[in-house]
Amino acid sequence: MENKVIIEKIRDFLEQEQNSGKTLFSYRCDSSQINLVTNSKIKVGLNSHKEIILGEDTGLELGGVSRKSFSIIFPINDAQLVEHGKISLLGREINTIGETNIDFGMMVLIGTNNGTDKEIDELRHLNFISNSIEGFSIRTIPRRFWCRINTSALKKGFSFEFLGNAIISLYLQKFKGLIKSIEVIFINSYQDSIEQFIVHSSDIYSKLKEKWKNKIDEWRKRIDCDYDWGCEICPYREECYNIKQVLVSREEI
Repeated sequence: MENKVIIEKIRDFLEQEQNSGKTLFSYRCDSSQINLVTNSKIKVGLNSHKEIILGEDTGLELGGVSRKSFSIIFPINDAQLVEHGKISLLGREINTIGETNIDFGMMVLIGTNNGTDKEIDELRHLNFISNSIEGFSIRTIPRRFWCRINTSALKKGFSFEFLGNAIISLYLQKFKGLIKSIEVIFINSYQDSIEQFIVHSSDIYSKLKEKWKNKIDEWRKRIDCDYDWGCEICPYREECYNIKQVLVSREEI
């Protein structure tokens, strides 16, 4: 029920933004749309396009240091709550954007089969997306979501519809059997919408933070750690990590 309330809140928000006069596109990634990825001039393949996009080669930056941004990957067991293949874009399509840097946020809703904690955690790592789409990269910086699209990809017709289809296709390839449904939401240009969306999705952040805290507490109990400080400032963090790796290896054996 909690997941249903969270997702309904997000859907209501998008509808309200559209009713206020903001542009909301709705795309669909299904069997009839597979050609958008497979026949595109922009190549897509799992871990086939590891590249660093330099500033001089960048045609459009999404998010970044001086822009509002967010990325949320939200896996849930209630797969029926996720509209499989749906791509929503609140904002402008790329061919109508004149700037070289815009505010940007992305949410990926994933309905899963009952996976292990390790499998669910892997769903939140976006390196494989960054390494799998020609001319597109995700840069890693603290507390910011930052993507770059190179000039060549823009000339080939890179769009948010294409990006959504590529993301869905790549997730289904990489996590075959784990994902039952997947949906993507993009927000760009509307700074106030991004700020409001972050507020509306705060319950998701709270759930993920609580889950992570519980895992840390469980780990600390397991190794009999009674220090009051957090793991991120612990002077024994490296030694603790090495012990953890040994225990993980023993479990795998």
